[in-house]
Amino acid sequence: MTDAAFDPSTPDSYAFWTQERLRAGDLDIVGHVNNNAIGVFLENGRVRMFMAAGENLYSAAAEGGSPETTWVVRRLEIDFVREIRFPGIAWTGTRVTRFGNTSCRVEQGIFVDGTCRVTAVATAVCFDPRARKSVPISEALRGQLMKACDLAGDGPFPG
Repeated sequence: MTDAAFDPSTPDSYAFWTQERLRAGDLDIVGHVNNNAIGVFLENGRVRMFMAAGENLYSAAAEGGSPETTWVVRRLEIDFVREIRFPGIAWTGTRVTRFGNTSCRVEQGIFVDGTCRVTAVATAVCFDPRARKSVPISEALRGQLMKACDLAGDGPFPG
């Protein structure tokens, strides 16, 4: 896998999409969707992609147990490209573009009315919640994540 030709601001770069209906409560004082709401859109995209890969992120915890591995964000960079205003629908594209030993690079774009409004890059770490440390990403999990990146999620993107 290579990310050399990957352009996070182009909808064609993504297959996995999540959709969010913009809410009046998401707005800041000047009428933009605020950075907290944008962080939630990005988180939902990452979590839904990991779950589509078969990662049981939350149900084990709800049942009183904990999954063998989960994902934590070590680093998150967000570029606010253009304003997002209410009302509307925000579409978040999510894709793994690179693997390390214990982490992966997750790139995302948020689009409204077909236009890129936000790009983001997260370093997600495969984490053992019992041992409280990072663990290597298995080859099987790498394959599952790559397959999940090609699923439609809430999509396909309507652009």
